This record gives sequence, structure tokens and C-alpha cells, in this order.
Amino acid sequence: MRRFAFFLLLVFYCTGCIGGTANSGELPIPNVSPNDPALVPASRTSRWWVSRHNEKAGNIIPHQKIVFIGDSITQGYEGTDAWAALNTKYNNKITNLGFSGDSTEHVIWRLENGEFPEGINPEYVVLMIGTNNKNKPESTAAGVGKIIRIINRHSPGSKILLFSILPCGNGIDDPDTIRNNAVNSIIRNYNGYLNIRYIDLGEYYVNSTGELIEELFARDKLHLSAKGYDIWKDWIIKIIGSGK
Repeated sequence: MRRFAFFLLLVFYCTGCIGGTANSGELPIPNVSPNDPALVPASRTSRWWVSRHNEKAGNIIPHQKIVFIGDSITQGYEGTDAWAALNTKYNNKITNLGFSGDSTEHVIWRLENGEFPEGINPEYVVLMIGTNNKNKPESTAAGVGKIIRIINRHSPGSKILLFSILPCGNGIDDPDTIRNNAVNSIIRNYNGYLNIRYIDLGEYYVNSTGELIEELFARDKLHLSAKGYDIWKDWIIKIIGSGK
């Protein structure tokens, strides 16, 4: 009886592990037009954006512990105590590919144009993207799915930590949060495919009435404060564990 109970406990534990539940079949991406704006690669012309892209694409470091991919919320990690803590824990083997203002189509373009080449082979990829998309939720979710396919095609051994789009504005009743949560309700179904683990952090950033916890956000109620990054950082460490 004890052995059977232990076996059940082991099965339950492993279903929460990265790669513990490998789903068969194709990644369940919504069926939208391949010409949907959220899927068509698009670059941007801002001088800082082009410069940052050229810098990232020109300084590829293979076999990093973690590569972060996203928009301004990801880019904003740089310079925080949370980022310094991750660098220390993981021996300075982390790379930030967050670009302020990016939507899914911009990330797709960047990954296909030198920022995530074949052979980069990070152990983990942390992905959070979609808050800047104003498309239908199905379109944004399809864009996220295309990004995941690129990551998996270029680095099939990488474990992908797909984080939910965070709440913003006035909390759960805000139109942008409602749209983001609609995307989250789709991309959560990617869990278990292509080395993906989906993590929903939304509940940690709102109070019991669904309003944003103000100390976790900047004044614009979109970007994170230092304490907001600490929560995200702690979850990453909790999942990945040791820096070895």
C-alpha cells in the first residue's frame, strides 16, 4: 500500500515537471489566416530598436542558461536587483531579448533575423509576449504559437517557460486585461507541447477584489516595479532551481 501511494505521489509530482507531460500531436494553435498581422514578421524603424536588434544579433552567446524573450516588461528586467540576482545565481549566463513596444509579429521578425539562430541552444527560454497586441485573442495566441515553433525549430532541446500576459490598468475589469486573459485562456493549452510549461502569474499581481497591487507596478499600471520583478524572478528560480 505504501509503495502504491508513493507511486501515485510520484506521478502527480512529475506531471508538474517541465517535460513531464509531453502531449502528442501538433501544438494547438488557433486556425487563423497566415496573413494575420500578428503572424506576419515585421521590423520596426526606430533608431534605438534597430540598434538594439543589431547589438543582440551581433553578440550571440550560445548555451546560455536562460534567454528571455518579450516586450518592454522583459526589457525592463535589465538594471533591476532581480536581474542582478538571476545573473549571480546563473553565473551570468542569461540573455535579455526584450524590446519595448514589441508585439508578436516583431518578435517573430527578430527571431528569424539573427537574434535566435540555430545552435544557440539555451537550456531555458522565458517567454512573455502579447500585451501590446490589439488583435483578436485568437490572432495573438497564434502569434505566440508561431514564436514557440521558431524557438523549438532552432533549439529543440530548450525548455520553454511560457508565462501568462500580466494584468494591467484597472485590474481584471480593464479591457486590456480582459483581452490579455482571453489570450491566456488559449495559450495555457500549449502546456506540455514542444517542451512548454505554462505558468499563470496573474493572481499574484491583483488583490482579492481583482485590482492591481499598486506596489508591484509602475505608475502607468502596465510595467513592473522592483517588487513586481521580484515575484517573477522568484518563480523562475522556483522552477529552474539550482544554477549548476
